[in-house]
Amino acid sequence: MGGGLILDVISVSKANCRNCYRCVRHCPVKAIKVVGGQAEVVDSLCIYCGRCVIECPQNAKKVRNDLHAVKEFIYAGEKVIASIAPSYPAVFDVTSPQEMFSILKALGFYGAEETAVGAEMVSMEYQHLIKKGHKGPIITTACPVVKNLVEKYYPGLIRNLAPVVSPMVAHARSLKQRYGLDIKVVFIGPCIAKKAEALDRSVLGDVDAVLTFQELADWIDEKASAVAGVDFGERENVLEPFIARSYPLPGGLLKTSSMEGDLLSREVVVVDGIENCMELLDALEMGNVSGRIFEMMACRGGCINGPSMPCDSSLYERRERLLSFIENNQQQQGYENIKASAAGIDLRRSFEPKAFKAPRPTESEIREILASIGKTTPEKELNCGACGYPSCRKKAEAVYHGMAEPDMCIPYMRSRAESLANLIIDHTPNGIILVDSNLNIKEINRAAEKMFGVEKEQVQGKPLFTVIDDRDFAWVLANKTNLQDKKVNYPRNSLTTLQTMCYIEEEDMVLAIIQDITEQEKQRMELERVREETLEKAQEVINRQMRVAQEIAGLLGETTAESKMLLLKLIELVKGREEEK
Repeated sequence: MGGGLILDVISVSKANCRNCYRCVRHCPVKAIKVVGGQAEVVDSLCIYCGRCVIECPQNAKKVRNDLHAVKEFIYAGEKVIASIAPSYPAVFDVTSPQEMFSILKALGFYGAEETAVGAEMVSMEYQHLIKKGHKGPIITTACPVVKNLVEKYYPGLIRNLAPVVSPMVAHARSLKQRYGLDIKVVFIGPCIAKKAEALDRSVLGDVDAVLTFQELADWIDEKASAVAGVDFGERENVLEPFIARSYPLPGGLLKTSSMEGDLLSREVVVVDGIENCMELLDALEMGNVSGRIFEMMACRGGCINGPSMPCDSSLYERRERLLSFIENNQQQQGYENIKASAAGIDLRRSFEPKAFKAPRPTESEIREILASIGKTTPEKELNCGACGYPSCRKKAEAVYHGMAEPDMCIPYMRSRAESLANLIIDHTPNGIILVDSNLNIKEINRAAEKMFGVEKEQVQGKPLFTVIDDRDFAWVLANKTNLQDKKVNYPRNSLTTLQTMCYIEEEDMVLAIIQDITEQEKQRMELERVREETLEKAQEVINRQMRVAQEIAGLLGETTAESKMLLLKLIELVKGREEEK
């Protein structure tokens, strides 16, 4: 295939994957690998049914988009011809094939035809196969998902696969025979698996690109102005299907091949839905079912319920729309033209086993894995399926093969989280009390039991006031707000606490975290007493110093006065002697 197409049909956006395991639960073959909580699609195991794409609630699964490659073909001047699957009337609002072809030409296609032309050719090959007397039961191969399912998971039934190409490949070969090998054939349909089928070695190069109906719808929206003014014109001179437009419906292949039979026929069996197909394949593998030909369609209701149908209408509305289209566009001729065109085309193909042969774990290895997630006895194997696997043992096998992680077990992780939470609550030194909107005790931990001299069994479910004052709790409930670091004394319990109360809006409850600060409070009071005593003694020292200072000052004052008198007398005496001289 050209245009830079990549092999990964379905990829996962890790940014969007939310570790919900829904894709694992819905994958019929468990082709989803979980690593680090992120889902990965394993191509070697995937049958491309598209179930994971449909079921992913986060839109994390992405289908490879080939629209860019198709546009490159057109921009490069290639002759690009569309082969559009016969289910298109179920989703696109057209009343005739010509309307659909005109829209496709407005997008840049050189030409367009219905894949149902290839379906007519394939039906002729089935008729030839039956007349030739093919040995054993025949499993139809028009549905690529069923083909993938048999090759990967039922290799013993490969010999029963009809050695006939799908209508997509038959039509592509017909187009290239008529228009030249240098044209580009683009298949457009509702099936994701067609993207993988086009890369199959036995048909590689027949189909150059595959678009889903969703990709086509997006392209039509992008080119809305060009499509809106399209002229439907006259009927084109192209091959038109005679009766194969019913191919997308269960039984359509057999009807086109004139092998429809009745509902009670043992020769012909029609099955739709992947689980039903797997159930039938199991029975065929065991040899428990008789029948000549088995038409299987992976999608419930057929191709009109494919994973890439871009519409919100119900399966039954789409069926009604298709049947109305078929009724209004019946062909009275065309069979001979298709038969003549198919004459020189090789419609045969072969299949090969693609089963992944994984080593089976021993019983002891399974038990070891189960024990690692707390499942030490059969009674603890809940088989709830929350991890995506039908049983705990199947999940253990997936862990052994590296497809799953031990902590995908929801009950185990919940139990572990609750155990850790309980461990924290029970061993924290702070008291914890949880009360409901009626102020009844829902939970109380060991520290709180010890603080207030109660036992959990005695007070759980009882009114809070039977243990402690509930006024602060009532205030938090009434105001729906938190109360931070309030000091509360409980003289009866010789207890001083620092309490923080949190309002839990989702549950309309109050969680109280109670810190015992009795010792700290005693230390604080002792420190306060020592401080007061120290201040008193300091004051006494100050007062005593003041008295001493005053006494000294008084003595100094008297001494100073006496000294002054003596000095004055001395001065007078000295002055008197000088005068005598």
